[in-house]
Amino acid sequence: MKETWVGVWQRQENELEFSLELLRKNAHARRAPYRILPSDFKKSLSVDPYALSSVLRVYPNGLEIGTVRGEYAAHTRWSKFVSIALFIFAGFVAFNLLDSVFTGSFIGTMFSALIAYFCLCVGMVFWRSAMHQVVDDPVLFNRKSRMVYARPYIYGGFCSFWVRGHHGPAVAYRWDDQIRARIYNYVYFRGANLASEGFELALLAIRDGTPSVVEQLIPLGTQANSFDSDQLSLWEHIRQYMEEGGPPLQPGDKLRATDLSRVPEFPLEILADTGGPALDQEAIDRLVQLKRTPGV
Repeated sequence: MKETWVGVWQRQENELEFSLELLRKNAHARRAPYRILPSDFKKSLSVDPYALSSVLRVYPNGLEIGTVRGEYAAHTRWSKFVSIALFIFAGFVAFNLLDSVFTGSFIGTMFSALIAYFCLCVGMVFWRSAMHQVVDDPVLFNRKSRMVYARPYIYGGFCSFWVRGHHGPAVAYRWDDQIRARIYNYVYFRGANLASEGFELALLAIRDGTPSVVEQLIPLGTQANSFDSDQLSLWEHIRQYMEEGGPPLQPGDKLRATDLSRVPEFPLEILADTGGPALDQEAIDRLVQLKRTPGV
């Protein structure tokens, strides 16, 4: 892995400001960025480009990238296990609750009822995530029109667990002046006294008509530990695709292994501008091989 010339920032943002809604909902908006990637997309990051299993679909003129949420949502076994365990525990608490309604104290009964309801809510959130909810948030990069399209995810209810999350309408942003990129780092705990540093690449979309107000902050690709080299490589891959006619996948890269039937598609009028429907693996391989051919 080459060493990038883009230095570590790790202090407060000086170029952009975040909307109040983003500050309230997104922890990255309240953090100082680890790196501020150049807004001049013609400048290479001087790293090797890789897609790193972040590409969802490839179009003749478009590249669809998944998000960090989609990296984890694609693996549903853990969600199913947690939901079933919580359902069993909630049923056990409810059974004992019925048995103690007339014999237990009022405070104890209400406390048990709250525990059962909380476990039911959390279990339904995990079950809905594993079985029914969309599993990724596609971001479409169209190098022909130089536009970027996003479909913001609207989370469902927690206490009202029957409300499902869904994607809002597609929002368009100009690649040249409405898109910025940042890398954020944070510390998370994997157990008692066991802390790790995580890194995420974030796509920042500027609100139209404003010079610097960020409307959306979308963690792209995958989360990494210890180093942010994966995030730098993914952004270099996207940058080369948009600016230099780079391939949709690098040699050795693969599409993200996920259930595409549960990943929302963009409207037909947007897809028409990308040159038609998504390409199959054989057509993608031909494009990658074409880009590897000298003189092409």
